Amino acid sequence: MIIFADLKRVALGILLGGSLGFAYQKLVGCRTGTCPLTATPLRAITYGAVIGLLFSLSACSKGGSPTAASQAPDQSNSKEAIMASATNVIHLTTGAFDQVKGQTKPVIIDFWAPWCGPCRTQGPILDQVSSQLGDRAIVAKVNVDEEPTLAGSFGVQAIPTLVVMKGGKVVQRFTGIQDANTLIRALEAAGA
Repeated sequence: MIIFADLKRVALGILLGGSLGFAYQKLVGCRTGTCPLTATPLRAITYGAVIGLLFSLSACSKGGSPTAASQAPDQSNSKEAIMASATNVIHLTTGAFDQVKGQTKPVIIDFWAPWCGPCRTQGPILDQVSSQLGDRAIVAKVNVDEEPTLAGSFGVQAIPTLVVMKGGKVVQRFTGIQDANTLIRALEAAGA
């Protein structure tokens, strides 16, 4: 079911695509008149509008509209909302690090930044790890932009970097996106 926000997105995609097609034809265009896409302004506008339509429809089919999710929630969205609210991921600062470091249960720390695409992918995975392990482990995140000293003390050079600690000592280290099962196995090996 296409809602009003999706219709606006489609119309904007067609308009923007057509405009870009026209601009491309005028600025770059076909010098000989034999190019199938940009031989005439009408063709350029048409092909640009079609491409804009395809992009906007792909965004609509991915549930890009926030109102679509709120108007017709299905079971999977409700389950994700419950899982997200059940997580206990701690946003760690340098001051709170000593308290976490001294814990007897295993700790996993995700060094991340808000501008990092892979870090944004890793975030929901950490929420899943936290909800599955409950209080058997501590799941924490450190924003490297806000806590560069803490990140430097772990020698973080790439993000996301995940560090598993037990008794204040690093027992395992991962760089890049890791799936939930890998992280859970690492925490369980550390005593979770």
